[in-house]
Amino acid sequence: MLANCKPAVAGVLLAAATALAGCNNQPLAEKTSVSSAAKQEASQPVAKPVLAYVCPMGCEGSESNKPGKCPVCEMELVRNPAYKPSTSPDSL
Repeated sequence: MLANCKPAVAGVLLAAATALAGCNNQPLAEKTSVSSAAKQEASQPVAKPVLAYVCPMGCEGSESNKPGKCPVCEMELVRNPAYKPSTSPDSL
C-alpha cells in the first residue's frame, strides 16, 4: 500500500514546490527595468553639501552650518577644513 502512495506524494510535493517558487514571480520586463533603474541610482553619487562645522569624532549626521554640540556624542563641533563659503549671488 505504501508503494502505491509514493508517486502521489511525489506529485503533491512537486506541485507545492512549483507553486511556492512562483509566488513572487514578476514579468521579466518589470524585473529588468527595476534592476536597471536601481543600478543607475546606485552608480550616481549623491552630492552631499560640505557644511561649516563637523564632529571631531566623525559622527554620522553631525554636520552643521552653526557651531554647537554633536547630537550623537555631545562633543563640541569644530570648523570643517573642507568647507568653502559660497560666493554665489543666491547665498546673499
